[in-house]
Amino acid sequence: MMIARQKGRLVALLWLIVVLSVVVAAIRQGPSFDTSLMALLPITEQRPEISQAVDKLSSDFSRQALLVISASEREVARKAVAIAVKRLVSLSDIARIDWQLDDSAVVGDELYPFRFSVLSDAVRNRLLAGQGKQQYQLALQRLFSPLSGSVQDPIRDPFSLYADLQMSQQSGLPLTLEQGLFRLTSAEQPSYLVRLSLDSDPFSLPIQQRVLAVVDPLDQELGPLGAQLYRSGLIWHAAAGAQQAKAEISTIGLGSLLGIILLMLLVFKRISSLGSVLLPVLIGCLMASAVTLLLFGKVHLITLAFGAGLVGVSVDYALHFICERQVQPADRVVKKLFAGLLLGLVSSVIAYAALALAPFPGLRQMAVFSVTGLTAAWLTVLLWLPFISPGKTVKALPSAALLNRWREGYPRLESQPLLIVGFILISVISLVIIWQGQSQDDIRLLQTSSTELLHEDRQVQQLLGNSSSSEFILITGSSVETVLQTEERLLPALQALVEPSGLQGYQALSQVLPSLQRQSGNNNLIRDLYRQYLPEIGSVLRLSESQLMNIKIEFEQSVNQLMTPTEWQELQVSEGWRQLLINDVEGSVATVIRLNGVLHSDLKEQLQLLTDNEPGVYWVDRVESISNLLSGYRQQIIQWLLIAYGLVVSLLAIRYRTDLWRIILPPLTASLITFAALILSDGGYNLFNLIALMLVLGIGLDMGIFLYESGDSDHTWLAVSLSAVTSLLAFGLLTFSKTPVLYHFGIIVLPGLCLVWLIAPLMRRLQPEIKT
Repeated sequence: MMIARQKGRLVALLWLIVVLSVVVAAIRQGPSFDTSLMALLPITEQRPEISQAVDKLSSDFSRQALLVISASEREVARKAVAIAVKRLVSLSDIARIDWQLDDSAVVGDELYPFRFSVLSDAVRNRLLAGQGKQQYQLALQRLFSPLSGSVQDPIRDPFSLYADLQMSQQSGLPLTLEQGLFRLTSAEQPSYLVRLSLDSDPFSLPIQQRVLAVVDPLDQELGPLGAQLYRSGLIWHAAAGAQQAKAEISTIGLGSLLGIILLMLLVFKRISSLGSVLLPVLIGCLMASAVTLLLFGKVHLITLAFGAGLVGVSVDYALHFICERQVQPADRVVKKLFAGLLLGLVSSVIAYAALALAPFPGLRQMAVFSVTGLTAAWLTVLLWLPFISPGKTVKALPSAALLNRWREGYPRLESQPLLIVGFILISVISLVIIWQGQSQDDIRLLQTSSTELLHEDRQVQQLLGNSSSSEFILITGSSVETVLQTEERLLPALQALVEPSGLQGYQALSQVLPSLQRQSGNNNLIRDLYRQYLPEIGSVLRLSESQLMNIKIEFEQSVNQLMTPTEWQELQVSEGWRQLLINDVEGSVATVIRLNGVLHSDLKEQLQLLTDNEPGVYWVDRVESISNLLSGYRQQIIQWLLIAYGLVVSLLAIRYRTDLWRIILPPLTASLITFAALILSDGGYNLFNLIALMLVLGIGLDMGIFLYESGDSDHTWLAVSLSAVTSLLAFGLLTFSKTPVLYHFGIIVLPGLCLVWLIAPLMRRLQPEIKT
């Protein structure tokens, strides 16, 4: 006995060393948290061109934080902009602030050398239609009209080609420069844009805190002036999600912990028992957090919030030990509970580990967190609790006898034919409902941002005429020239969809950077224009022979000056368009055509047909793509759910044989009823509801295993009941979560565990009360 006890102390000491080593390693690595909802989602199974385009657009979008300051009076709005910029200057070390431009620093003249090769669509269409005379007359009108608003050089640009180019460049933008500020032309009242370009990850908690600490007080400061502040950008959504996750971690974790404390004090009436319950929970959570951090580098806040539910499961092992400790010495408790504890751990680990089979990084984190935490709590109960609670004083708990009397009032299933028929009938009805249930795989159901924040973001994007970064057309080719030519071939068909089909507009690189082939064609059109109408314009303007010669010389020197992609990217005017060019995509080049407006399903179908007819052109709808992935993985999870049940049944059948149904039936029946009720109430189900069923399986199996192994003893029933209550406190609180992923877990686990606990007494054996 003494040798066994010494060995036990040695193993306990080794477990302490392991715990300390892992926790210290995690602390040395440094805590790092992730708040991005997209981190929970699978990597898109698409072509590398599409994946890189999505990554580039997402990266460009994610680092932009836009502020629109608006007021009914122009001077009030401008004063509010000055106040806002004064506050935002403190962020200059982590963000570039764009809010003004010196009127003398207009960059449009950068394109002047290319006025004969880069033409506006209006000029090009006139010349292609043989309407050169119309361009000639328009140039004369601008030259003689004092209200034309443009400066024309009759020698270098007699046909006003550059004025048209400037107008086309400006007309595509909803901004105008007003005394140095960027004013939104589409706003009903004076509104100005301030843009923050972040240097760091918008999901970084310190970055979020710094930006919000400056921007949030602006609402209160600008309000009394009569100005309004509108925000758009990923950082606002990320910060709102982080704050929500933090709040729910505290409410779920703290609520569960307080519930357990009150419950333990009420039942055991001893602080020492409370410590014995909380120690395995603490070790389980520490080990789970440390191992997850070491393996993944970051711990998602939703993983922590979900992991708070681990409290309700890991406490199960400690409760069984403490309850049995009331009636048996500590050295006998481990021997009696070992088989049940081991089977309970294995079945729970199988159920939780199934999360890792889903191709979701966030779910894999949850699986690692749960399996590690459960295993650590299990080892702590077996290795440490016997030494924490030595001695042989035993005392039965009154609550165990009281709760057992209530259970004895239950009938036994095998002795009640009507009850058996009722179970079969309810199960069949549930299966029919489940069979006819509709899946809900839309990723937008997992949106965490508030309605107000989404509305504010949408308002800003509409004012800017921006489109979503998740829907676009991708053009691929072997060179920039190739993709530009493909774009130019595609744009007329795309233009035909504007307005009639609901498309509000688009942004394509070829609109500002024509292909070299098109530029050469433009040169030929301008040559014809000069040949036909230069003599006439010279006659009207009474130009001398020398002046006409200067015009021709200027034309010949500039007409063949083509704008290469490299030259264009060095121009300041290209800054807002460079994100549409994606280089080095698996040895090729790609460009993106961004689409403006809300794209309805019919328009998406037309865009899909349009791109299907063009080689190397792809229609990308990432929301639909991820929703399709959710659908595919939902089907896989159904298969893995059946496999998990099969594995657990096979494992338990070896030990329990013909009594297997007593253990399997409670979680199985509870899952069917809960799932059917969900479909009736919510109109469908999703992937996360299915994963929650695995949790019901794992926790429900623990209950059946412990009851069977203990011969349905009253103290085991007390431990099972206490475990059910703590699990309900942990997972049940998830039903009040505003984070959809957590809500969809809780809405299954809460009623599922309640039903398991209510059904379990019906499965008692015929002679469970034999005492020795």
